[in-house]
Amino acid sequence: MSRKDTKNEIADDEVMEEQTPETDTEVEETPEPEEAVDENVVLQAENVELKEKILRMAAENQNTRKRLVKQQQDAFKYRHQDILRDLAEVMDNFERAIESSVDSRDFDTFHEGILMIEKQFSGMLTERYGLERIGSEGEAYDPAAHEAMMLEESSDVEVETIKQVFQAGYRLHERILRPAKVVVYKPAPAAVTEDAENDGDD
Repeated sequence: MSRKDTKNEIADDEVMEEQTPETDTEVEETPEPEEAVDENVVLQAENVELKEKILRMAAENQNTRKRLVKQQQDAFKYRHQDILRDLAEVMDNFERAIESSVDSRDFDTFHEGILMIEKQFSGMLTERYGLERIGSEGEAYDPAAHEAMMLEESSDVEVETIKQVFQAGYRLHERILRPAKVVVYKPAPAAVTEDAENDGDD
């Protein structure tokens, strides 16, 4: 083979190498099946964990609701326990007064004991619970706090005034629990007319 032919073959080989497409192209890697399975397992575990959390929260909410209902029931059932505890002491004093009167048969001592108990009872209701007795003779008539059972005219009063208390009323702080039932003096018309005539003479 001549040198010329050898050069031609070498040139042909170089041209073929240039025209041959590259076979080493990058191919996207697909996830292996094992990795996909592992991801599903993780998701299932998280799902189970979330379900357990939801169940625990639901149980806690139900227990809280039951506890609140029980507290409300107890608050309603025992709402009078403070005043009943104080009333028990008053009952003890009544029993002592009765036992003492049975032994002594002394009315004055018994009467004095009852007055002391009434004073103790009234003071306890006022100081601890804000219960105030309303309605007394000589007090100005207040239709918001007093219920007039009778009206009597009197020349001795200038405004409507309580003459007599049939039944005491009670006020709890600013609220009227029961108005006092009273007899009321009202100014006599004659006195008003006389005052008007005197004003005219002046």
